[in-house]
Amino acid sequence: MPAWAGVNRFRRVVHPHLSDLPVRQSLAARPGFRRCSIAETMTTSNGPAQSPGTGQRPIDGRNLEGLEPVRGEHGSLDGGGPGDPIRARVRSQIVRLGWLVLAAGLAFGSAGLVAAAQHPPSGGNRQELTWAADHDLSATLDAAVRDLTLLNDDVDLLGRMARQTLSSLAQVDQVALTQAWDSGSSAVSSIDARAADLTKRLKCDLWDAAYELELSKTYSPALIDRYHSVCLAIASVAPLRDDWVSLVAGSSTAMQVAFDINNHDQIAADALQLATQGRYQDALTKLASATAAIADATSIAADLARVTDVSTLQDWMARTTRMDSALQTLWRAMIASKGRVTPQVTAALKGVNDAKALLPDDNSVLQVVLYELAGNLTTDGISIETARGALAGALSDLVDGTVFGR
Repeated sequence: MPAWAGVNRFRRVVHPHLSDLPVRQSLAARPGFRRCSIAETMTTSNGPAQSPGTGQRPIDGRNLEGLEPVRGEHGSLDGGGPGDPIRARVRSQIVRLGWLVLAAGLAFGSAGLVAAAQHPPSGGNRQELTWAADHDLSATLDAAVRDLTLLNDDVDLLGRMARQTLSSLAQVDQVALTQAWDSGSSAVSSIDARAADLTKRLKCDLWDAAYELELSKTYSPALIDRYHSVCLAIASVAPLRDDWVSLVAGSSTAMQVAFDINNHDQIAADALQLATQGRYQDALTKLASATAAIADATSIAADLARVTDVSTLQDWMARTTRMDSALQTLWRAMIASKGRVTPQVTAALKGVNDAKALLPDDNSVLQVVLYELAGNLTTDGISIETARGALAGALSDLVDGTVFGR
């Protein structure tokens, strides 16, 4: 038998006193049992042999039996008390909880970074992204608002001249009416020049949905709204020239009617004076000029009747024309009778009296006619006042604007 075979046989032998030990039980010394070790018979160099039951190494001469570390149930060196597994489980759970908290913190932090990185800078909702561009555009708009103030002054002047035009027409005040025309026309020219300059500087003529979308890539929504308000305020004065031209044309026509009526009345008065002197032929010649004046006024009334109600004026012109015709008939009859009263003269005289009865005692009817004409012109005046109010309201809102709009 080989020498190593005996060794293997020895290794398979189980000591009878170890068979009753549990698996992984500590091999600590037990009272009444001896260690199975050859260390008890070994000696150290220059030292006495060790007696059984004493320490294996004579380091300090003490017996180390029973001082070996005792492992617990799970092989730890912490002791084998009943609380050791519980502490191990608690430590394990604490470590797992710590890792869970750390993972959750990293997840929330990563989500925040992703959300911040994905914020669309072109949305215009973050002022810090558009502040520089807003600041530049706001300075431009502030300068435009100051020019709008001057534009508003011109519109105010135009409104006053429109009211003066209507009042001067009603009072048949040609001097005041001419002054209103001149001042109003100058104001309109200034309004057009300022509005055109502002429109060009701010590019308001380019404003549409596509242009507004392009602006939203650079500027904040509040400032874009303010920009649009400035452009709308400028655009509100665009109809003023047409309104003023219409008002001037209408008042000029009405004044022409008043001039024709006054001219007729003065010429007719001179003709009557000649007739009382027996100068019937000269009276007829003079009255012909008066008839031409009233014919012009009648023609104007007919034109106005296509667009407005001038029934009072037309009725008055018809009665005036009837009176002129009656005088002409009477004076021709007097010429034919050589100044004698004949049936023809008597009939002609009755015709004059009947025509005269239809005429007003004074020229107050002219005031009524002109007031009627002025009333028809108030549409233009109202349009001017509406534009003036819109510009004033827009300017009031824009004055308080800031770099980020209202």
